[in-house]
Amino acid sequence: MTENKLENFSADYIFHIEKILNYSPHTVSSYKRDINSFASFCIKIKIYNIKAIDEKVVRDFSSHLHRNGMGSKSIKRHLSSLRGLFNFMLKNKIIKRNFAENIKAPKSEKLLPEILQHKDIDLLASNNTKEEGYYKNNDLLVRDTAIFELFYSSGLRLSELAGIKLSNINFNDSMLRVLGKGRKTRLVPVGSKAIKAIRLWMEVRGNYIQDPLDSLFIGLRGKQLSPRNIQLRMSILAKASGLQQKLYPHKLRHTVATHLLESSGNIRAVQEFLGHENISTTQIYTHLDNQYLMTVYDKVHPRSKKILKKD
Repeated sequence: MTENKLENFSADYIFHIEKILNYSPHTVSSYKRDINSFASFCIKIKIYNIKAIDEKVVRDFSSHLHRNGMGSKSIKRHLSSLRGLFNFMLKNKIIKRNFAENIKAPKSEKLLPEILQHKDIDLLASNNTKEEGYYKNNDLLVRDTAIFELFYSSGLRLSELAGIKLSNINFNDSMLRVLGKGRKTRLVPVGSKAIKAIRLWMEVRGNYIQDPLDSLFIGLRGKQLSPRNIQLRMSILAKASGLQQKLYPHKLRHTVATHLLESSGNIRAVQEFLGHENISTTQIYTHLDNQYLMTVYDKVHPRSKKILKKD
């Protein structure tokens, strides 16, 4: 080969993995497509000689793919194909280092859980809209409604709600003492509707107690409800209510956090409410966009006041 053109070396590499290494036709096709994509990008930015390629070019290529909507996994595959090509060229002393060795694909965005709308909350809370067949024992409906109301009222984790004792609730102050992650305790408010639902459950709870038990939520046999059972009960409540989506405790936690933040804009209060150790967790959890976050920040941070232009 007399010319230092990328397509020449690419053709040699494809021949090598296909005929020498016996890669599968599918793998060879993927490598060829990925490398051709890089070659097209190089031509687009007017790079025609292999000597003009460096880490910056590969990094720009990765960013180019990301800007055009390619997912993290596909970008990783492209970079892997380039590493193979550059390793081949390195062994043949065409280049002195692998330009793709330390280039990482952009991290894929985390899929945030869905939230319930206010109409969904009303649907779940109403005992008048439950379909027949799900609650032959009305006491179960009373208990499950109390569980739902407490989840939504106080933004509890599943493990936190499952571990609630009667002694944790202060009905006079409408406060609940919660044992959270790392066995750290915090106080959270309990809304009036949740208090009312819990009181209704307390009226019938005594019918199922067999042994002295301090657990708030128990089953028909008098035993404490396990986290798994609570998950199942929320699923049944959703189906009985005609909710057109799956319901699980974490969705309720995410929903109340979002609703609180939307109405108050106080991210620090929401952090304390949820029991997040780091505020960065709250930012992700409540899917704040940067513009909204900066709006809140500018309002409350003493060193972030906008400088007004003088006329």
